[in-house]
Amino acid sequence: MAESYDVQTYLLDRANIRDTVVRAMHLFDAGATAETIQSVYTSEIHLDYDQRLGFTPEVISSESWAQRLDQIHKPYDETQHIIQNLLVALPQPTGKHPVTRPDRCEAIAYAHGWFYNLDTDNRPRLMARRQGGKHCLELLRLKDLEENGENPWRIHKQEVRLSWQDMGTH
Repeated sequence: MAESYDVQTYLLDRANIRDTVVRAMHLFDAGATAETIQSVYTSEIHLDYDQRLGFTPEVISSESWAQRLDQIHKPYDETQHIIQNLLVALPQPTGKHPVTRPDRCEAIAYAHGWFYNLDTDNRPRLMARRQGGKHCLELLRLKDLEENGENPWRIHKQEVRLSWQDMGTH
């Protein structure tokens, strides 16, 4: 039997989806590989990064992706990823007809990444690279996590399209 969808559950889903997407950015910068695997992605991820960033579409394990992120960020002393203008596509539970709670949803956002190296005073002032683009995500609701009282939403598909890039001073 499908779950009915009420306003309270809708709002909780929106908040949990936002938390998952924002958490990804924080964990990228913290280099928190294990937490990225556990709290952001499904066990298998469909990645489609812009080919101008050197990627080809692939299906990869969350563990391999998190380890690759560590290697991508390794040349930089500091990184800062920001996600903004997040739009989550969930059905509105307020109409005349009952709505079934979704097991998946799509979200889009703009993301920016800044990559810095330390200067001679040991301060992160040498901008090595910055870039921004559009993120298109598909998230899945994992019922086993929800039953344990955890945020059940995880990123399953991630498409990134580069809008701009500045290779900085070095």
